[in-house]
Amino acid sequence: MPAPVVAAICYRRRNGKIEFLLVRAKGGNSWTFPKGHVEKAPSEPPWEAAQREADEEAGVGGAIETEPFTSYAYGKSNAREDVVAAYLMSVESERKPDEPERKPQWFSPERAIEMLAAGDREEKHMREHERVVRAALARLRKQAASGDLRSAGGRLGPSAK
Repeated sequence: MPAPVVAAICYRRRNGKIEFLLVRAKGGNSWTFPKGHVEKAPSEPPWEAAQREADEEAGVGGAIETEPFTSYAYGKSNAREDVVAAYLMSVESERKPDEPERKPQWFSPERAIEMLAAGDREEKHMREHERVVRAALARLRKQAASGDLRSAGGRLGPSAK
């Protein structure tokens, strides 16, 4: 059985607006969220795996929720499709990523949706990515309205250094 796949939906607030961090997919022809597999040994909690992927692929650290806020389908229709658990991560620090070819970049929600749809994406995966951005945005707006800017729900894991 393959290891679970997780993604960090990295965000920040800049000038009162939410931005999302995307990275180049392997091959560099499309954009995606930092994501990867949960490591089996030593046993790694899924949210820590998402935080690790954000660090490795995008060079960012921050507070991540310990419960996924959604999941989405990802892959090619002619190959195995993964269900990816998505974790919100508030970015608190940035450095050069371990994988510089990923070229992390910040986007407004609308532009993130456009960039996630660009390239050779299948319609289904374009819709899935858009749904993730919209769900994250709704959740973040709800937490801002409640005055809780650190967590939209669930516990937060420790901030990555």
